[in-house]
Amino acid sequence: MKERREKSLLYIFFLVLAVLQLTLIFLNEKTFGGADSISHFHIARYAFKYPHLFLDLWGKPVYTTLLSVFAIGGFKTAQFFNVVVAIFSLFFVYKIVRQYYAKAGLPVTIMAAFAPIYFSLTTSCLTEVLFGFVLVVSVYFFLRNKYILSAVILSFIPYVRSEGIVFLPVFAVAYILSRSYRSVFFLALGTVFYSLIGFFAFGDILWLINRFPYPTGDSVYGSGSLFHFVKKSNVIFGIPFIAALVLGLFAELSELFKKFSLTSPKTIRFILIAGSWLTYFAAHSYVWWQGRGGSLGLIRVIGGVIPLAAITAAIGISFIYEKIGNKRLASGLVILIVASQVVLFFNQNDIPVKAPATDKLIEESAGFVKDLQLKEKVYYFNPMLVFHLEIDPYDKSKSNWGIGDKMRPSNSMNYDDILIWDAHFGPNEGRTSLASLQNDPSLQLLKTFLPVQKIKVLGGYDYGVYIFQKVKNKTSSASSESLVRTLGIADSNAPQIVMHNKQKALELTAASEYSPNVIVALDELSEKEIIDVKLSVQFESETVLVEKEVLLIISVENGRDNLRYEKQSLIWNEGDSDWKTTELETRFSAAIPASSIIKMYIWNKERKKLWVKSLVAEVEAL
Repeated sequence: MKERREKSLLYIFFLVLAVLQLTLIFLNEKTFGGADSISHFHIARYAFKYPHLFLDLWGKPVYTTLLSVFAIGGFKTAQFFNVVVAIFSLFFVYKIVRQYYAKAGLPVTIMAAFAPIYFSLTTSCLTEVLFGFVLVVSVYFFLRNKYILSAVILSFIPYVRSEGIVFLPVFAVAYILSRSYRSVFFLALGTVFYSLIGFFAFGDILWLINRFPYPTGDSVYGSGSLFHFVKKSNVIFGIPFIAALVLGLFAELSELFKKFSLTSPKTIRFILIAGSWLTYFAAHSYVWWQGRGGSLGLIRVIGGVIPLAAITAAIGISFIYEKIGNKRLASGLVILIVASQVVLFFNQNDIPVKAPATDKLIEESAGFVKDLQLKEKVYYFNPMLVFHLEIDPYDKSKSNWGIGDKMRPSNSMNYDDILIWDAHFGPNEGRTSLASLQNDPSLQLLKTFLPVQKIKVLGGYDYGVYIFQKVKNKTSSASSESLVRTLGIADSNAPQIVMHNKQKALELTAASEYSPNVIVALDELSEKEIIDVKLSVQFESETVLVEKEVLLIISVENGRDNLRYEKQSLIWNEGDSDWKTTELETRFSAAIPASSIIKMYIWNKERKKLWVKSLVAEVEAL
C-alpha cells in the first residue's frame, strides 16, 4: 500500500515536472547551450534532407537519429525530446534506488530533477540528457544481471557524447568481476556498427578516427584549474545534493572497508556506479586542466552523470534513515534536504531564463539582414544567425559557415554577399579577425551592433556584431560628429595647478583621490548608432606606479545607473623621467538614454603623488 502511494506521488511529480518544463520551453527567452543547442537542432532537423548528417560526429549519430523525429516539428518539439528523455532517466534512477535503498527513491529523484545543470539541460537540444539516460539504463540492466544487454546499450554511448568512451573500461572491469567475460566483447558493438555504416557511406572503415571533430592537441579554448568542476559543484549539483552525495560516498566506502572483497556485489556496484561518475568527473577535470581535447571547461558536461551520481546520493539519504532512530525526525530531515534543493534552485536561478545581451544583438543583426530583403548568400560564424534568419544552413547557395580566405575574406564571396562577424565565434572557431574584414578593400561595413555595457568573450574580445557586404566600390565611412574636451590645466589658477618642470600641471597628492572630471553629455551629440571615446593623459610620478594604484577612468552614467565602466592603470617605472602618455579607448552602442553623460577622470586609488600635464577626451559619434 505504501509503495503504491509512493509510485502515485512519483507519477504526479513527473507530470508536474513535464508541465513545468514544457511551460518554460515557451517562456524562456533563450535555450540553454545557446549556439550549440541550435547546431544540434539544425543537424537533426535537416538530417532527412541531407542523410550524411546522421553520421555527423560533432552532432553525435545516436542523438541526431533520435532527435530527428522530434525536430521535424520545429525547435520547441526538439526541446521537448530532452524533457521526455530526462523523465525516463529519472524513472530508471528511481527503480535502481528503490531496489537497494527503498526510502531514498522518491527524495533523490526529486533532487536530481532540480540539480541546477540537469534542470537547465532538460529544455535544451544538448546531448548530456540522452547521455545520462544511456548510462543509467546500462547500469539498470547490469544490476538485473542482463550483462550483455547492458554492454550492447553502453557500446553506443560514445556516439551520444564522445567522452563516453571513459566508461567502457569501468564497465569492463565490472563485467569481469561478475564473471560475464563475453559481455566485454559486446562493448565494441557500437563502434563496429558505425564503422561499417561509415564504410558504406564514405568508403572509409576508419572514418571514426579520420573524421573525429575535436583537436587531440592543445585547445583553442585554453585551460584552467584542476579543481574547476569541484569549485563549480554547487551550481552543477546544488548544495543539498552535494551533501547527500558526499555522505553517500562516505557511507559506501565505510561499508566496503569493513569487510572488503573485490568480487562482492557491493564492491562491484561501487565500481560500476560511483566509479563511473567519478572517472568521468576526473577525466573532464584533467583535460580542462591540461587544455586538451577541445575542452572549454563548460560545467554542463557534468550534467550527463547526474542521474548516476543521484544513486550515490541515495546512499547518503538512506544513511540518514539508518542512523537516526526517530523515524519522524529522519523523515523531517530528508524532507528539509529535498525542499532545500528545490527552493535553492529557484532562489539562485532566474526562471524563466532571460536572453543575454549577446543573444539579443545576434537577433537584432539577423532582423537587420532580413529587412534588407537580399537574395544573396550569407556568410556567418554564430549558428544562431541562420536560426533567426530561418534559412537552411546546409544549402550552400544560401549560406555558409565561416569564410575560406582568412587574409582577404572577400575572395571567397560574390558581389552583394553578406558576411556577419561576431566577436565570439568569428576570431575563435572561425579564425577570422575583425581587422581582416575592415581592411578588405571589397568589404563595406553596413551595420555595427554593440552592447551598451562592455562584454568580454572568449579570447578577451569586446563583444560586437559587424555586418559587411562585398561591393565593387567601397565608400568611405558614414559621417561622424566629434567633440574634443580637455581639462583646462594651462588656463587655470586653481590651487591644485602647480609649476612642474617649468610647465603648468595638475598635482595629485594623498589629499586628492580623484582628479576633476571631463564630462560630455550625450545630448550634445546628434543621434548616432555608435560612440567612440578616446581618453589620453600625460603625467609624471614622484614614485613608481604599478597596476591598479592610479587609474584612468571612463564612466558612462545615467543618474545612479552606471552603464559602462572602463579603466586603465597608469604605470611609472623606475627609469621613467619625462612626461608619459597613457590612453584608454572604448566603443559602445548609442542606444542609451539621452540624459546619460560620459564622465572621464583619474582615480588616485592609492593616494600617490603625481603631476598631470594634460587630460584630453575625444568623443566621436558614428
